[in-house]
Amino acid sequence: MFTILDLINHYLGYFTTSSKIKGRIYTAVSAVGVWYLVYLAYRFFANGRWLRGSLIAAFFVFLFYFVVLNIIYYFTKSTFKWDVSPHIEKILGGPHVDEETSKQSTMVPANGIYQRQNIMTGVVESDIVQQENITLLAIELDQLGLMSHDYGHLGEQAQRQIIAQRDVVFANHPGTLLPYFDMVVGDDATKIVGGVNQLQAHDLGTLVMVGMTPTKQALNNYRLALSAVLVAGGVGHTATRSELTNTERAYKIQVEVAYEKKN
Repeated sequence: MFTILDLINHYLGYFTTSSKIKGRIYTAVSAVGVWYLVYLAYRFFANGRWLRGSLIAAFFVFLFYFVVLNIIYYFTKSTFKWDVSPHIEKILGGPHVDEETSKQSTMVPANGIYQRQNIMTGVVESDIVQQENITLLAIELDQLGLMSHDYGHLGEQAQRQIIAQRDVVFANHPGTLLPYFDMVVGDDATKIVGGVNQLQAHDLGTLVMVGMTPTKQALNNYRLALSAVLVAGGVGHTATRSELTNTERAYKIQVEVAYEKKN
C-alpha cells in the first residue's frame, strides 16, 4: 500500500494538483489498502498465532480511524465528534498550512501602520443601499481570490471559544481586509467608503461611534484616521453541544480607527 502511495505521489508531482485533490486520492487508495490488514489478521488467527493476529487487528483499527477522518474531511463538510486532529496539531507545533494558503501574499493596510494603543474599534451603521454595496464587494473579493475560507486555520476547540463570545465564527475569520478604504467627513455624517480600488469605491456605511464616543464628539477632540476596514460574514459555524453546524449571515464591515489628541 505504501509503495502505491509513493508511486501516486511521484506521478502527481508532474501535474498542478491541489492538496485537497491529492488528499482525496490518497484517502481512496488507503481506504482500499487498509483492508489487506484484515486478511493478514485472519490468516494469523487461522494458523493459531493469536498475538500477531491481535496486533495486526489493532493496527487496522488505528489506521481505519484515520481513514474515516480523512473521508469526512476531504469528501464532506461535516465534522467528527471524536476528532483527535487538533490535539495532534498542538503536539506537532500548530495547524497545517495548506499549499494554496501559503501562496497567498500578506496584505498590508495601505493607510499605514499604527500603534495598537492608539487604535479603537468603530461602530458602523449601514442602510439598505450601503448593505447591498457591502454584499457586492464581498462577492467581488471572493471572485478575486482575496477571501479565505479556512476559518483562520482554527481547530474545533478554538472555533468554539470564538462562538462562545460572538455566537458565530466565519470562514473568512478574522475578516477580509479591503484593498482600498477611506473615511469621508461631512457636515452631517462620517462615511466609510471602500472597494477593490479607489475608482470602484462605494459608500459602505456611516461611522457613528469611535470606541464609546460619538463620532462628532471624537472629531472635536482627536485627529482620526482609518487603520483597517474588513469585511466579515457569509458562511460560518455555530456550535451545538456535539458538533459545529454550518450557517450563513449577512456580510458586515468592521473598522478600526486610529486617533491622536489635537494640540
